Amino acid sequence: MATKKFDYLIIGNSAGGIGCAEGIRRVDTKGTIAMVSDEPYHTYSRPLITHLLEGDVDRKGMDFRPRDFYRRHAVEPLLGFRAEDLNTDGRSVKVIGTNGKAGTRHNLRYGKLLVATGGAPFIPAMDGLGLGGVTPMINLAQSLDVKKRLARVRNAVVLGAGLIGTKTAEALSQVVNRVTMVELADRILAPVSDIRSSRMAADAFRGNGVEVILNNTVTGIQGDEKGQVTEVVLRDGSVLPCDLFVVAIGVRPRTDLLEGSGVELASAKVGGGVEVDLNMETSVEGIYACGDCAHAHDFVTGGMRLLPLWPNAYIGGRIAGLNMAGSPHHHRWATNMNSVDFFGFPMVSAGFMLKPDRKGFEEIVRDEGHWYAKIILQNDVIKGLIMAGRVERAGIYLGLMRGRTKVTAFKRELLTDAFTAVHLPDEVKEEIKKPITVIE
Repeated sequence: MATKKFDYLIIGNSAGGIGCAEGIRRVDTKGTIAMVSDEPYHTYSRPLITHLLEGDVDRKGMDFRPRDFYRRHAVEPLLGFRAEDLNTDGRSVKVIGTNGKAGTRHNLRYGKLLVATGGAPFIPAMDGLGLGGVTPMINLAQSLDVKKRLARVRNAVVLGAGLIGTKTAEALSQVVNRVTMVELADRILAPVSDIRSSRMAADAFRGNGVEVILNNTVTGIQGDEKGQVTEVVLRDGSVLPCDLFVVAIGVRPRTDLLEGSGVELASAKVGGGVEVDLNMETSVEGIYACGDCAHAHDFVTGGMRLLPLWPNAYIGGRIAGLNMAGSPHHHRWATNMNSVDFFGFPMVSAGFMLKPDRKGFEEIVRDEGHWYAKIILQNDVIKGLIMAGRVERAGIYLGLMRGRTKVTAFKRELLTDAFTAVHLPDEVKEEIKKPITVIE
């Protein structure tokens, strides 16, 4: 087994890993970098995998960075290699080739390490999971496999109505005769909405031909003699015809590489994940983590928690890279922030979705039927935001949130038609113009 030594080793080739490489090269143009990924693909934009299904983008259009990225940043890509056996004392990781590289092994030694392994889909135990046409939907290989099947699919069922499930159902509805979305909760998009905005989003799905079943779940999967899925059985006993069954309940942090390594992991009570500080460094000096596998500082709540969002992964990786290369930086701008569009119905949410039942919190609501907005305040500082149907002023509100600006002087105008940036003091205007990615 060949041994290679690198100044920086990055496990993960998605947003966090790319951000890390770019952060390192901002400071250190000479140090050696290797990037390991168990996926064999050039770095791609994971949020676009459902767009591939409906033909909005092709494979090359999914590239997160140009094809010469690794060369221009002097990164040695080890794509199609699975990392295992992390030795924190010896600062080494073994990698084993997958797919076409099966049997190839390397022992990689490192000076600094970033773990950006992302999340693994949560798959509930049930019979029939091994049938053809049953799949999660979190990576490119799964999307490509589903795309090959679409010509034979008439009935698709999506289990889960979070961000992954809803985007998958929307994409499938453009190319499949019948799409049904099944959600155990009493509403869709529960983590990123309130009751009103969730109902509006559900109406957009139903209005575009997607059946939405709430307070229910799939308990069984049936197949034919060829081993292909044919129907699913719901908890209430009803049966849905099904040629494609997508399990989109959610993801869990992929931390298996770190188990037993001495790196501190969060408890299952808070969802697991890697504990990090504001520099994205773990409990072991020289080892960093970011993205869906790690915690990050939530500037709204003030605590550290899982924030599995693409922009958070990139910024966390870049912060880690800067620190790994010796330039101290803190990750300060993460929170539960989402911007989505379903069938032309836009939604933006950030921070608290529901007003905490604590002193100092209040909410301002405007509901015009076809559009809806809510702002949650704590002592006149914006701590939560939901906009559905119309989102054109979301950037202003998010800027005020990020700047922890007191809105006392213009609180009454916040959701009026007349409210614009003109209402803001000059120093506030300048502050909210700064993009959230400005960290240097």
